[in-house]
Amino acid sequence: VLSAEVHHHHRAMLGPQVSVDEEARGPLENVRAPQTESQRHAFLINELAAADGQLGPTLRAVYDTDERDVAQMFIGNLELYGKRVEAEIERTCNKYYQGFVDSIDELLKFRPTAATLKDLLKDSNADLLSAGKSLQATAEKLVEHRAIQRNIILSIEALTNCLPALRLYCKVNAQLKHKRYYSALKSLQELEATMLPKVQRYTWARKMKECIPAVRAKVKESAFAELQEFLATIRDKCFVIGEAAMKQTIRSQSNDATAFDSDLSGEPSPSDFADFSPLYRCLHIYDVLGCRTECESYYKDQRGKQAALVLQPTGAMDSIAKYGDYFYNIAGFFLVEDIILSTATSLTSRQWVDDLWELALNKMSSIVQSQLALSHTVAMIYDVKHLIGLFSQTLQSYGYNVTRLLEILLQVRERYADVLQAEFSQTFQRLFREDNYTPLVAQNEEEFKAIMDKYSFDDRAVQEMPFPKHFPFSGVVPAVYSEICSFVDKVVRFVEDLDLSHTEVDETVRKAANSLLAKSLNAAMAQAVRDVRLSVPQLTQFSVNTTHLELACGKLEQYISSMTHARDDSHVLKLHGSSIFKDVRAAAEDQIFRVLRSKVDDFFELGHYSPDYWAPAQVMHEASEHMRDMFAYLSSVFASLTNLPKNVATTAYFDACKHIAARLMELITSDDVKRLNMNGFKNFSTDLEVCEQYTRDSNIAQNGSELYTALFVPLRQLADLFIKWDWGVYFEPPIRAKRYPQVKASVVLKLLEKYSEQEQRAVVFFKASESREKADLLKRVRALLSSPDE
Repeated sequence: VLSAEVHHHHRAMLGPQVSVDEEARGPLENVRAPQTESQRHAFLINELAAADGQLGPTLRAVYDTDERDVAQMFIGNLELYGKRVEAEIERTCNKYYQGFVDSIDELLKFRPTAATLKDLLKDSNADLLSAGKSLQATAEKLVEHRAIQRNIILSIEALTNCLPALRLYCKVNAQLKHKRYYSALKSLQELEATMLPKVQRYTWARKMKECIPAVRAKVKESAFAELQEFLATIRDKCFVIGEAAMKQTIRSQSNDATAFDSDLSGEPSPSDFADFSPLYRCLHIYDVLGCRTECESYYKDQRGKQAALVLQPTGAMDSIAKYGDYFYNIAGFFLVEDIILSTATSLTSRQWVDDLWELALNKMSSIVQSQLALSHTVAMIYDVKHLIGLFSQTLQSYGYNVTRLLEILLQVRERYADVLQAEFSQTFQRLFREDNYTPLVAQNEEEFKAIMDKYSFDDRAVQEMPFPKHFPFSGVVPAVYSEICSFVDKVVRFVEDLDLSHTEVDETVRKAANSLLAKSLNAAMAQAVRDVRLSVPQLTQFSVNTTHLELACGKLEQYISSMTHARDDSHVLKLHGSSIFKDVRAAAEDQIFRVLRSKVDDFFELGHYSPDYWAPAQVMHEASEHMRDMFAYLSSVFASLTNLPKNVATTAYFDACKHIAARLMELITSDDVKRLNMNGFKNFSTDLEVCEQYTRDSNIAQNGSELYTALFVPLRQLADLFIKWDWGVYFEPPIRAKRYPQVKASVVLKLLEKYSEQEQRAVVFFKASESREKADLLKRVRALLSSPDE
């Protein structure tokens, strides 16, 4: 109350008060500026009394003046103001003092009660404090639990936000552990795009986000490692895949379709032998990572290198097993590519696979050609052909173009024909070498049937002949014909599944047969006919054999047509065996001539043409023994030539006689003959008479003996010239042309130079004048030799 009164009194002393708005406008805006210094000080003192603690502006207004008296005056006015206020307070207190005293009395009356109340309050406070301690403890616990609860709630909220990200991250790690890389990348995408932005205020979330590129790199590296492992594994699996596919092709060709279907249902397909999931995973992973092109490029590059390795054999393919390994690997390689092309979208393209296939065909063609050049067995080449055909059918069933494989099969066919021909060439050589070149004789029906089974000889005389039946040819004819038919069978069997028409098969077989006849059989016969061990009768039989082999070509034509099922009018090629056998037959006839000449030479070598023969003391009464033996041999030989054509026999006879005449001329003019006398010429004339007699008596020369006798006319004229000593006639050209037309002056000169009778005292031709006469004859012969007519 006192305070309120003082304040009221103080406000009254200050005079009229301004409103709150006026106070807000400041002292200088609400009060009119005082006119005197005293009024100004009163105004400032009022401001100080009304101020709520901010005295700075008022005091600054006092001390801003430069006059020191003004500040002193203000302080004096302020002190006066303070005294007036104190007096006012004192009056106010005096006015209310009795009331104050009464109030104090009343207040003192309440002291005991207040003391009692205070004690009660102390007790109550003590009780309250006692009760409050437990309450405080409970409250503190409550506060603590409330804090915990709040923290739990916040933690739950935080975990609610964090757990999905953490769970997804754990899921990523689990997927990586189980190599589910594609799922891991998808989870990483979800983690990065959806989960981590919600918890990015957490440090672990930021760390986790920083690890994501490393995880992706690890996934890429792992996927790449799986791809490398897959490529290495699939390279090793090519053999198994190719082998399985080609065996399925074999089973698919079985005639028992029901058995095949039931068996095939349980057969694994080529894709069952390899796990392609690593490739698909890698492709999906690289696709998610945005680097699919890198995966495709690496795959194509590696498969291209693998193709080069598969197409290049590791060594010489000297067995069918190695050829099988080669084609199994190639088949498996391209079956894998077909599977990948149909299952792995856009990893490869049909154009890329076709280009790779084209490259493989070119390489296979070169490899097969070079490797087959080293193969020398028909069985292996046949198996290679079957293997290539099976390879072709297998790849064709998977959509590959196998037209080029036909070229490879044609290469194999040519090589097969060459090797087969080489084998039969050896067979022919063996047959001709082992043949005895004597006519075949069938002693009974079984032997006759065995011969006819090899070569159906259509001859009524032989058919009707009683046993033993004699064939005109030796055993080599049916044996060779049987081997040629066997050759045809093998060629037909080789080409029958090459998808060729009957005409093409027929052309192929005929071409091979012609080559066999022209090369192998011709070479074997040429080699056989040159065998020096063959006698003239054997050579004669050889010639007869060629005639029957030539006739057998007609049967061979029919046999080929029956095997190839081609029409007779569709033959592009004809067998040209006739010309071959004619040439061989001519060679056999020439060999007969050579053998006869050789035998003649042998007989002449056996003859003793010593000085006693050319200049003997006595004349022989009969021809030389070797001359008689030679003509006996020739007679027996020509008696065995009845199977030869007449012209061949006569030609042989003529050639033998011609050779004998040449040898006789060679003997008498030889430099080995140092001296001749009349007895020597007579001996020579005696041997010459045997030759002339043989030509007249021979059965072969009956129709033209003069021709053969004429071969010895030069020798007869020469011998008569010396024996008759008919020089007067000889030196007369007209007479010489009639009696000695074939006597050459050079021969006469050579013999005359060797002629001498000095050791024969009983002869009267040359005595004292022998040397002069011989010299005169030599002079005249030399003159004759140098004349233009000679």
